[in-house]
Order: sequence, then C-alpha cells, then structure tokens
Amino acid sequence: MKRIFILVLLLFVSLSFGSIKKDTNKSNDKKEQCREKKHCKDMKSCKEAIFHLEVCGNKKLDKDRDGIPCENICR
Repeated sequence: MKRIFILVLLLFVSLSFGSIKKDTNKSNDKKEQCREKKHCKDMKSCKEAIFHLEVCGNKKLDKDRDGIPCENICR
C-alpha cells in the first residue's frame, strides 16, 4: 500500500513539473516575439500591433494614446 502511494505521488510530481516547463516555454516565446518588432512599419496586421501594444507594452505604437496602435494599419 505504501509503495502504491509513493508511486502515485511521484507520478503527480513529475506531471506537475512537466506543465511548469511548458508554461515557461510559452512565456519565453512571447518575450522573443516582443523583441522582434518595435515599430508600426514592422507590423503585418492590426492584430499583431495590438499584441505588441497590450502584451509587450510597446506604448510607442500608440502615439496619440487612444488605445489604437499603428493607426495606419488599425482603422
């Protein structure tokens, strides 16, 4: 009985660490995306510009501070 409990506990712990690693990879991917593009001329879509404004915090994309980034793309 003790062995089964230990095996279940080890399985639970190993699964928990696996999900932590996946979350870390996702946040690293976002950081990588944030570094790639800094200016409106680099954006290919309004959705991408909104991502860089909201997720990356790139306030330069919203020059008039109305919440709409890259107004040449997002009309």
